[in-house]
Amino acid sequence: MADALATLAFMIKADKKEDVRPIQMSISEVPAHCCNIKEEEKDDHPWYQDILRYVRNPEYPEQATENNKRTLRRLACEYVLDGDILYKIRKDQVLLRCVDVMEARQILEEVHEGVCGTHANGFTMVRQIMRFGYYWSTMEGDCISYAKKCHKCQIYRDKIHVPP
Repeated sequence: MADALATLAFMIKADKKEDVRPIQMSISEVPAHCCNIKEEEKDDHPWYQDILRYVRNPEYPEQATENNKRTLRRLACEYVLDGDILYKIRKDQVLLRCVDVMEARQILEEVHEGVCGTHANGFTMVRQIMRFGYYWSTMEGDCISYAKKCHKCQIYRDKIHVPP
């Protein structure tokens, strides 16, 4: 590998007069996919409205650019429609029901603090919710922030073997 890179570097003629601009990198504290969709649902439509419309009959939203159309086609391959319910297909072919913001909040509360709620951390909550068969686009970020805001979890976080 190193020999191939050295050969390529030798073959490329670079103009020494031009300055090479450094690449600026930054480290985010949360994964990038958690920051993609943070706003509330607009116009009383769920976050998956465009995907649902495209899966139902392949039509693009108005004012969609070519990049948006390509992204929508790529995303729509991962979803299937059963009646009026949209499901996301996982890599192991398990179907996860897509839920809106209101249902997501209820699911978060039930999994974290409900009858069988274990006051788990965000990543464990994501796995539990997916095991129950639910999905929404900001699931990981929502679970992490919900666990951080839980008062009982903050009080007992250092006491592992003490119930909340």
